[in-house]
Amino acid sequence: MTAHQCSSWIFVNERTFITREQLNSLLKTYNIFYGNQTNLHIVYGQTEDGKPIVEGMLDIFWGVKRPIQLKIQDEKQIPSCTVLKSPDVFSKRGMTRWGEFDDLYHISELERTQIPVSQAMNSQEDYLSYHNSTLKPHTDEEPESPLLYRTMSEATLVRKRTKHVTMDRKIRQDHRASINGHFYNHETSIFTPAFGSETKVRINSNMKTEEVIKQLLQKFKIENSAQDFALYMVFATGEQRRLKKTDIPLLHRLLQGPSKKNARIFLMDKDTEEISSDVAQYINFHFSFLESILEKLNEEEKREIQRIITRFSTEKAIILQCLQSKQVVKTETTV
Repeated sequence: MTAHQCSSWIFVNERTFITREQLNSLLKTYNIFYGNQTNLHIVYGQTEDGKPIVEGMLDIFWGVKRPIQLKIQDEKQIPSCTVLKSPDVFSKRGMTRWGEFDDLYHISELERTQIPVSQAMNSQEDYLSYHNSTLKPHTDEEPESPLLYRTMSEATLVRKRTKHVTMDRKIRQDHRASINGHFYNHETSIFTPAFGSETKVRINSNMKTEEVIKQLLQKFKIENSAQDFALYMVFATGEQRRLKKTDIPLLHRLLQGPSKKNARIFLMDKDTEEISSDVAQYINFHFSFLESILEKLNEEEKREIQRIITRFSTEKAIILQCLQSKQVVKTETTV
């Protein structure tokens, strides 16, 4: 293929190339399918050197069988000057432990280092004041009944004083993508996504298979290596084909059309076996029908084995007969 021909063809994989006209036609069909859902459209553009490039959202379905592990926190680290750590960092159980504070009665000092002065002034009204010796709340007047008088436990105090910390944690969580509503939690940070659940990732036609996998892992803050996974094109017929490292997943999606009923892209474990079209044709058949096919194949196998045994037995008998006749002739000559 000449340089001019290479510039006029768009690479999809090692055996598939398309022209710009074909790409435009595929884009038109794809975007018409999604209609007014412009956020799902795939847009066309050109690089500085004039090469065509497309960009858009790619639907990927979870198909991993091994557990995945979410990162403890986002890349945006908590400033080192912060004294009070968030519960998900300093406690592996996701709750406050007494050993984390040197002195329970210095919590207010820790709080002042965490909250700006302006916020601290506004938040004073939201918190009750307590006696240092008993941790009982101050009250302007005695309750009407002793039964209504309730002391505040130390654990409750800590929860109230760390309220702003949990809110900061919630804010950080909101900036983190979830897998079907699953956010990072220490007790469930290692889990397996539901098979067939759908997600989306924004990519372009310059990104190959491994880059798309890395983009997906980065979106959900997954610690596992991209080398542990592979992308598979799963067809409605049951055929399951693994995308090679050099393939362009977004262009594969365009070639298969916009409908997920025809084909879907799955993220699976790298050692997942492919399913050929010959094997896939039997997958959707009824169990009893498959049993009858298997029985016929076994019968045919037995007939073929018997035919081969008979043929070789006949050939062996002819050869033995020839050997015996030659031995008789040799004996008569010697005598």
